[in-house]
Amino acid sequence: MKQISTIFLWLVVSFYFAQSKNITGKITDDVSGEVLPGVSVIIKGTQTGTSTDNQGKFSLSVPNKKSSLIISFVGYIPQEVPIGNKTDFDIQLSQDTKALDEVVVVGYATVNKRDLTGSVSSIGAKQMKDIPLTNAAEAITGRLAGVRVTTSEGAPGADIQIRIRGGGSITQDNSPIYIVDGIQVENALNFISPQDIESIDVLKDASTTAIYGARGANGVVIITTKTGKGGKTTVSYNGSVGYREIFKKMDVMAPYDFVRWQYERSRGDVNLEKSFLEQYGAWDNLNQYKTTQAIDWQEEVFGRQAQYQNHNFNINGGNSNTSYNLSLTSNNEQGILLESGFKRNIASFKLDHKATDKLKVGFNVRFNDQQVDGAGTTTSGTKSTNRLRHSVQYRPLLVGVNPDIEDFDENLYVSSGNLVNPIIMTQAEYRKGYTKALNLSGYLSYEIFKGLTFRTTFGFDNNDQ
Repeated sequence: MKQISTIFLWLVVSFYFAQSKNITGKITDDVSGEVLPGVSVIIKGTQTGTSTDNQGKFSLSVPNKKSSLIISFVGYIPQEVPIGNKTDFDIQLSQDTKALDEVVVVGYATVNKRDLTGSVSSIGAKQMKDIPLTNAAEAITGRLAGVRVTTSEGAPGADIQIRIRGGGSITQDNSPIYIVDGIQVENALNFISPQDIESIDVLKDASTTAIYGARGANGVVIITTKTGKGGKTTVSYNGSVGYREIFKKMDVMAPYDFVRWQYERSRGDVNLEKSFLEQYGAWDNLNQYKTTQAIDWQEEVFGRQAQYQNHNFNINGGNSNTSYNLSLTSNNEQGILLESGFKRNIASFKLDHKATDKLKVGFNVRFNDQQVDGAGTTTSGTKSTNRLRHSVQYRPLLVGVNPDIEDFDENLYVSSGNLVNPIIMTQAEYRKGYTKALNLSGYLSYEIFKGLTFRTTFGFDNNDQ
């Protein structure tokens, strides 16, 4: 029995070595022909493998001729090589050009990122797609080196200021130029939905901005919108719903402290002493204000949970000759300040068509209907109408026989330097800003011969405010 087992084991081992064989090979770059050391060579479906030496060579024992080798190296496209009856291999790997040929728009041309020498900051659609913001300028805040994005205030639809490497002029405008799909559009980031943007490239140095003349000194923001992709038509939806609220308020006096302060500041002035007596009573009665319910005017004016909702509906598709992209965006946002809000609807359609092997044409149309409600907190720039000032400094209690939270107090107005009930102040100023913008652009591109292409671009931008 022991002899039979020994014979059986010998047969198995003999069969294994009869099937397995040693192979050798050399791995090089398919373009330069240089040897590639450190390339991973693994038998498919196993953990068995090796790597190439300094001469790009490897040696490996494989179980049978039906096996395959998986060749992989950083920066190169992985390759599967069947073994068959061969024992010596000469393998060439191709560079992964997707990573190396990432394109950046510079002036009127596009440049491979690996060949770029100018100073350019870029951000793509992947970095902006999940940001629940209505304004593309807010979406790039803090994401581009050398680009400072400043919002004038927190009101919906407030102006956003962009400065590239600081301001270069003391008396003139320091805003950059905005180029959308080859056409100059004023303040473009305020009128384009973040979901419609494919990439934003910011040109910051003289060599690239000089293409656009004197205004290029402030930098150039080049925006490329999404285009259609050939193949199966895709329908997508991107939406967000939530609310915003103020997270920090300024500390103010309690009712008793406020009345004590009014008492002290009224001493020595007959008119102020009389006014204090009429509003708050005699000194002996001031202790009653220790239990008076405080009115938080910051909460009354800025304390609501401001709801917002953003919806984007996209249809993308085409074939080998024609591609299209249709985008519909709706933004509806309340402001945390009373009487403030923002509504916007954007329709965008982009079509690219390859008429012949040499001729390409395309056009893009975008319509924006926008409404901004409210005057903001400080846009008037005067002390008497600053909503923030009144919310912080106004008396933190109600006085009178039957006081109402929306009453106008003439005595306080006179004695306090024109302080007004902040609710009345906010509701008294009516402002609605309407904007209807139409942006049309198109291009015609003809390849005269390989390496030389003629391209002409036209555009029309109409902004009615």
